[in-house]
Amino acid sequence: METPLRLLEAMNSLTKNNEWGGNNVMPEEILDPDDWRLQEIMKFRKELKLREPRRIKEAECRIKQCFQKHNINNPFAQAYILRKIGTKQSSILKLTGLSKHDYYLHVGSLFRNTGNYRQLRITDVEVVLMQEKLYDLLEETHEKNFG
Repeated sequence: METPLRLLEAMNSLTKNNEWGGNNVMPEEILDPDDWRLQEIMKFRKELKLREPRRIKEAECRIKQCFQKHNINNPFAQAYILRKIGTKQSSILKLTGLSKHDYYLHVGSLFRNTGNYRQLRITDVEVVLMQEKLYDLLEETHEKNFG
């Protein structure tokens, strides 16, 4: 999504006029409710919020396509890779179609006491998965006899 020109103007105006209160200060704390800059910021936030479900669906599709591209069709292997990079359990179950019981029995038990409890959102998982050395993860997956 491209940043709207009016939003950039609003943000630049706050910086240029030294109206920005610092890293921990929200625009609504320093601007009047009828200020055009605040209205632009709020409009952008609303658009982002409305777009989030679509972004999640698109990320899920791209993750599944990545698995297909690398011929990783076994849901346990997919779950192992997703867990290895720090995906939230709920996202793993949704992407792979595994039940909680099957996940814990075949994948979750491999990660007990590992201390790797990141909780990546699905949109972050897609980025991490694309940057990971997927073939290294695949070798580990094959060692676990997932397929």
